[in-house]
Amino acid sequence: MEIRMLRQMFQEGLLRTATIVPAPMESERWMLVFEKANGNQERISKARTENDKIYKRLNGALSDAKEIGFRSVTVEFNDS
Repeated sequence: MEIRMLRQMFQEGLLRTATIVPAPMESERWMLVFEKANGNQERISKARTENDKIYKRLNGALSDAKEIGFRSVTVEFNDS
C-alpha cells in the first residue's frame, strides 16, 4: 500500500502499530509492517507497484513511518 493511503488510514485511526522487521531472504534489509485496528497487517509498497518496499537502512523505514504519522516504531531483529 502506498504511503499516501497509509497516511489516510492512520489519520482515520485504522493503523495501530508500525514495526520494522528483517526482510525475508535478504540480509541486512528491512520492511515496514503495520498492524491494522482489525488485527490484519499491511505492508508499505514501492511506488506504483504491488511489491513490498525493501529498505537498505533503518533510517529510511523510520522516516516513512514518521511521514505516515507514527511517533513510535518497534524494530525486530533476526535471531543470530
